[in-house]
Amino acid sequence: MVQVHSPTPLYHRIYAVLRERIVKGYYPDDRAIPSEAELSESFSVSRITIRKAMEMLTAERLVTRTRGRGTFVTKRTKEDEFNKAVVSNVNSLFSYLNDVGKSTRLKVISLDHGEAPPRVCAEMGIAPTTELVRAVRVRLLERRPYSLSTAYILPEFGGMLKRQDLAKTNMIDLVQQAGATVEQVEQTMTATLADDYAAKHLEIPVGAPLMLVKRLFFNAELKPFYAAEIFYCADRYEYRVSLKREDGKDFSLGRT
Repeated sequence: MVQVHSPTPLYHRIYAVLRERIVKGYYPDDRAIPSEAELSESFSVSRITIRKAMEMLTAERLVTRTRGRGTFVTKRTKEDEFNKAVVSNVNSLFSYLNDVGKSTRLKVISLDHGEAPPRVCAEMGIAPTTELVRAVRVRLLERRPYSLSTAYILPEFGGMLKRQDLAKTNMIDLVQQAGATVEQVEQTMTATLADDYAAKHLEIPVGAPLMLVKRLFFNAELKPFYAAEIFYCADRYEYRVSLKREDGKDFSLGRT
């Protein structure tokens, strides 16, 4: 093992390596991953250390351990369908969100009114003291947490939200039902790590890798009215974009 003097426990470092291998498809679904004895020899650690790492992977449902057969990477079905989505405009984004909504279940964590973090206020172009509607939800896929989202909405579009509606309807549908017109959406994606709050609701270890997707929705006057921050488990979410050459838009490198 590298970084012998790292403050991170050895079993957690091995867990991180194995987790990365699973996420990247290093281990085929139809074959058992190496045994505890084989991994122990490979990493030059005790079987107890390997067992602790495997327990963490099992707790995340990344692997399934079967007595007499071995340990296999947990198969993913609906998740892979979501990962194939290519989003290129507002309509395709709404179509994607609709597909996700049909195959998942929502759990409402909180719904309240209050000030948003300074970063959100800056993005929305509002004063830091502006009161917004805040809604936090966990989306479940096949009974497991798939994402943790926080919505910040101007009161004129979110003031009438109810917990029972949040538990069964996509937020974008709710704000449009409230009279909002979505003219434009800006989206950014950032790699990050789970803090204690995200870890609790996504049922993952603190420090686990996450994908943070931020969306800013603009109305017909191109003014932001709704900001969303969604944390996805990095091993369950993939975003794809298809890039095509436009006719008559060839680019030539300059000569020096």
